[in-house]
Amino acid sequence: MRRQILKTEDGSHTLYVPAIDEHYHSIHGARQESMHVFIEAGLNAHPGKELTIFEVGFGTGLNAFLTALESKRQQKKIAYYAIEKFPYGKKNGKA
Repeated sequence: MRRQILKTEDGSHTLYVPAIDEHYHSIHGARQESMHVFIEAGLNAHPGKELTIFEVGFGTGLNAFLTALESKRQQKKIAYYAIEKFPYGKKNGKA
């Protein structure tokens, strides 16, 4: 499935899939969206030092990457699981 790399309003990038008219992240800011959803409303809202995250739609891995950076800074232990129907980099059934 063909994808295009697009620059979002906050200067970060997202992927766009023309065939299904789908952006992997907000066009207003991929990094901003991940920071709001996964870090501020997710990781920072969890009071414990250990948690499990299940992400539906791994996409570019931006959420996992930012979560890993922040969890290291906060010294939180995370079990991170994700699924992705259309893995990036996979072409014609081959990685």
